[in-house]
Amino acid sequence: MCLPALIVVFIVVITLLCLRYFHNKQEFKPCLYYKKSRVSVVIKKGCKRFNEDYRPTFWATNRHIQTILPLIWPWWQEDLEFKREYLQMADKGVVALDWVAVDDNTLTKMSPVMILIPDLTGAAADMVAACTEVLARKFRPVVFNRRGHGGTSLSTYRLQSFGDAHDIDEAIQFIRHMYPYSEMFAIGFSTGSGLLMSYLGETGIATQLNAAVCISPCYDAEGLFKSNITPEPYNWLWTLKLKSILRQHPCLGNVINFNLALQSSSIKELDERVYVKLNQYNSLDEYWRFNDPMRNVTNITIPVLCVSALDDPICTKDTIPFSLFKTSSNLFLVTTEKGGHCGFLENGIPSSWANKLACDYLETVFHQGIPKQTDENHVHFFPEFNGTRNRSYTT
Repeated sequence: MCLPALIVVFIVVITLLCLRYFHNKQEFKPCLYYKKSRVSVVIKKGCKRFNEDYRPTFWATNRHIQTILPLIWPWWQEDLEFKREYLQMADKGVVALDWVAVDDNTLTKMSPVMILIPDLTGAAADMVAACTEVLARKFRPVVFNRRGHGGTSLSTYRLQSFGDAHDIDEAIQFIRHMYPYSEMFAIGFSTGSGLLMSYLGETGIATQLNAAVCISPCYDAEGLFKSNITPEPYNWLWTLKLKSILRQHPCLGNVINFNLALQSSSIKELDERVYVKLNQYNSLDEYWRFNDPMRNVTNITIPVLCVSALDDPICTKDTIPFSLFKTSSNLFLVTTEKGGHCGFLENGIPSSWANKLACDYLETVFHQGIPKQTDENHVHFFPEFNGTRNRSYTT
């Protein structure tokens, strides 16, 4: 087909899509689940997006497209420069914090800090859109990378298990030490939400965070991964990406059967062959008993918003504990009919509605001055972070 004909076909297709958009536009009212309290009244009134319709990208309403598109088509994202900071943990392990590079005129030492926690295999490069939105709201974005993730070398024979909050706890204490006069917030994505919930449940009233958002959290991680019911192709995709990370650390062959681990065909097999052994659990049952993100959910003492799509192909609607949100004063749930898993794309050129909602919610908490519960008798000890070094890169 000649070039002029291709141009005509392209124009016709775009015209038909635009007509469909304007004449068959889908709108969905978000549903909010919460227990009425003083905090909920302030948040519901201050966060206007709760009362506005969510309009999915007209050519990407399918739940699988919503889920996969952000992973394979990031061309609309802006370039951001990150400055990496390596932190040595108490057990000599190393994690990396990726700070968005900003000039002194954009933020101040008192600007609120926003910690972004990617999914099971994500890194800063996957957080560009979220970081851009966060920065536009005058928050200081920083991406937390698990041990061995994001190109970080291992200094110990250990990868972070699913719900182990020790590393994120130490990282948050370090950030508090860096910005003692700033309020701190966090957004977790997918399994990153699980890590965030684990941290909030374990630290309880001692948390350094003022509020948090969990986008597409997995409310039944044990059932999803231990029972090996993760739907395809997502099980295959996550397993492939986890094995790609594992290949970057052949040193682990000293403590596990490395070749057998690389032959794993599911996350369950990887858990059994890698994470159970590296973290010295006796069995997969014991591993999930200590790593279920919901194990201490009743200990959470700050306002946490969970955002879930009812068409999520991974964390399905039948796993959402609606009663939990109706009986807890600190937990809020927003559901939408469409959105997939961590998609929530809107507009002709897609952008994340969930990212905007998360920032709206956390801005409301920040500007309304909602106090977090504190324990005046609790004393925080900051571990020594030796060997810290920095580098910059652009994604």
